[in-house]
Amino acid sequence: MAIPNASSLPNEIYLSIFSHLSLIDLLAVSLVCEKWHASFISFLFSNLFIKSPRQFILLNKYHLLKRHSHLIRSLTLFKVHLSSQDKQLLLTTCKKLNKLTFIKCYNLDSDFLKDIIKLNKSSIESFNIWGERNVNNRRSEFSSTEITDELLTPMMEFCGNLRELRICGAEITDNILISLTSSLDEREFPAENFNSDENAFDSSQDLLVTPPSSPISTYTYPHLHSLDLSECFNLTAFGIAELFSPDNLPSFHSLTLQHNPQNELDLEFFEFLADSFKSHSFNVIILNSKRFDEKNKKILHTFARITKDLEILGTKKDNVNVIKHENEMNDLEILCSFGIGSPFMA
Repeated sequence: MAIPNASSLPNEIYLSIFSHLSLIDLLAVSLVCEKWHASFISFLFSNLFIKSPRQFILLNKYHLLKRHSHLIRSLTLFKVHLSSQDKQLLLTTCKKLNKLTFIKCYNLDSDFLKDIIKLNKSSIESFNIWGERNVNNRRSEFSSTEITDELLTPMMEFCGNLRELRICGAEITDNILISLTSSLDEREFPAENFNSDENAFDSSQDLLVTPPSSPISTYTYPHLHSLDLSECFNLTAFGIAELFSPDNLPSFHSLTLQHNPQNELDLEFFEFLADSFKSHSFNVIILNSKRFDEKNKKILHTFARITKDLEILGTKKDNVNVIKHENEMNDLEILCSFGIGSPFMA
């Protein structure tokens, strides 16, 4: 029986091994043979991580994205200021993405997000965007793009293939959650498009006139199973409840939420979710922040008290996991939560 040598291993084995190596070691092993060099290139571009303008310059100068576009399956942009040229380069080369991640990026716009999601709508399964929160609501020209309803709404109609969605550190409202549970038919006929001069009600029966007929729609997001809404403080219990309609999100089973007594995302609400939806899992994040005290000018439970109450809930309910943070997540913690480590952290 022939003994396999190092150059005959499947490419998946190389990718697994390379994930544990430093950048220096990766460069060294890429010189061993053609097979290892090809695997090295595949490793770098299959999970592309861009964190500086210089990387864009090199990728563009040597036409690397165009040359290896067939390899790119995951793209992560970290604190990158996207020029119009950068956006165009990504739109012309990234068309088979499974995963797309933006972390505290600059100069994002709704048209670009819509276009890149639309190009990858048949393949993309994970979309993640993390904004840079500003507690004092004072943003400067050096701040990363604020994640709002207006930024995300245009792309949502092309996200029907998503399995995982993370919208974190964002100023989004319940409207985004409603868009996840609204059929395409409902989106095509918004209320403001109806002519108010025509009878909105049937005077004889006092009933709403039926909107234009259209085919019965199926689930808008049939595969979405995981939703992360960390550090989204404008969401309310009413918006969250919309996610659990039996007519929507048939695959949905995992939700990450921030404790927020201002909008009734509190102990009582999490207990209600745990009891009512036992097949779902809930990650509850508690942030030691005084934002609510300052905003509402009222005394709330201390961080220790909130933590204790929720931890007790976590021990009583198998589907509740409590996560404590002294402060909002820093850059290193965010990157680690996305599994981004060596060699890219070097």
